[in-house]
Amino acid sequence: MAGCIPFRYLLGLGLAALLLVGCGGQVPSGFVRLENGRFHVDGKPFFPIAVNYVMHLQFNDSACWAAPFRNYEREDRFRYQTKDSTHRLIKAEFELIRKLGFNTVRITSLASDMKLQGDSLYPWLPAQYGWGKDSLYPLNGDRVEHYFDAVDDMVLLAEETGLKLIILVKLFPGEPSYLRQALKLVDRLRDRPGVLAYDFFNEPLYFDVHDRPKREVHELVKQWQKRFKAHGPNQLTTIGLVGVPEVFAWDPNVLAVDFVSFHPYEYEPNQVMSEIHWYGKHVDKPWIVGETSLPADNDSVPYAEQLSFAHRTLAQTVACGGQGYSWWQFKDVKWGRFHSDYMGVLSMAGETQVAPDLPMVHGTVKPVWQAFSTFDPTAPPGPCIVPDNYYNFSSITGAKLTGKLLDRDRRPIEGGVIHGWNEHWTRSYYTKSKADGSFELFGDFRFHHWMASATRCSMVRGDCDPNAFYTGADSIPAYYLGELTLEDLHLGE
Repeated sequence: MAGCIPFRYLLGLGLAALLLVGCGGQVPSGFVRLENGRFHVDGKPFFPIAVNYVMHLQFNDSACWAAPFRNYEREDRFRYQTKDSTHRLIKAEFELIRKLGFNTVRITSLASDMKLQGDSLYPWLPAQYGWGKDSLYPLNGDRVEHYFDAVDDMVLLAEETGLKLIILVKLFPGEPSYLRQALKLVDRLRDRPGVLAYDFFNEPLYFDVHDRPKREVHELVKQWQKRFKAHGPNQLTTIGLVGVPEVFAWDPNVLAVDFVSFHPYEYEPNQVMSEIHWYGKHVDKPWIVGETSLPADNDSVPYAEQLSFAHRTLAQTVACGGQGYSWWQFKDVKWGRFHSDYMGVLSMAGETQVAPDLPMVHGTVKPVWQAFSTFDPTAPPGPCIVPDNYYNFSSITGAKLTGKLLDRDRRPIEGGVIHGWNEHWTRSYYTKSKADGSFELFGDFRFHHWMASATRCSMVRGDCDPNAFYTGADSIPAYYLGELTLEDLHLGE
């Protein structure tokens, strides 16, 4: 892409080596490192094949411990009320995850669902009392130490099973309590090689304020990175981005993390394949697919279709230069929407035995597991496919915005993102610019609002008069935005 110059941060192995070897210490074994943009463990290549696993904090009047997500149980409540029994269940589910071909688990909720209460100087964690009564657990005093014990015990169970962990934490701009809490956790786990990485922020497109400037995002993440590396120099960092539309603020190439995680989902045909192609061509940092899935109940959507999706998107990830792949999620749930309820590797029906001395796992393994168990990261990659609908995966032609993206030297910008909305900001579509900088953004309504940006570049935005659309030879009402100039922000230099 012309105009907005690529920059690679000095992170990963280089930074860890400066922190450790430069001080005369030995590089610890067992930790996942980045070497030349690829993951390694003790000098051997490591390709994370991960499953997302929701974990809650369960507690009683005298203790607390990590527990599998209450919704993973058919009765929607915890199966056990003691730490030892619950640990055996976690052990069973971790063993099953390993047998299904996964080598990594992304843990959500246990360290990320925190909230502040009133004027409290410390966070509170939504937790479940007894069988699963919703409550809040204060992370202060002795209780926070018990909480750290609970997380540490869970990490040890993963290490015993041969699994690496990506732990989602909660950081938020302007909320130092969350950062202090996260750094205390990093201090506790700094010597645990089972912790592959900490995930700073889940999907800022949805959970951050709108219109945060890229320069502010860059400086913010740079400070987070500096603090985390001071407390846990041997563990990596990432941020979970929704995907291409994050480029307007949480631009992947201006984030000072070790690697970027993307969360593409199949709302339109080949949307995930298209997203992955864009990552491979326009992201110059190491990246993985941190969440993806296709829901399947073997009725309206056959299990075979889910398996095919996993095969295709995993192959596309490797072909386009991705360094890992994560499935959402471990089990089906009952949240009330088809899209979220049937994404699991396991259905909710039946039971699965892992070992005679471990509890039965509720649920039956779906055929999608075969995509992970048969995956060979050393096999030669295929082509990074450009789907036919790459520029219009909705295949809609009701109206369009047209124009061209240029840098300040009037060179075309390829891979820029143009996003358009209706009058009330309730519906939108986006597209990417082509090699000559031109774009056509299609929708099924006449656009009112738009913005455009590209990685490492500034953003421009505006409104268009729906009455000013013209209809050309293709009979599609169009609004010409003209030549849009984007400035290189020079972030990271």
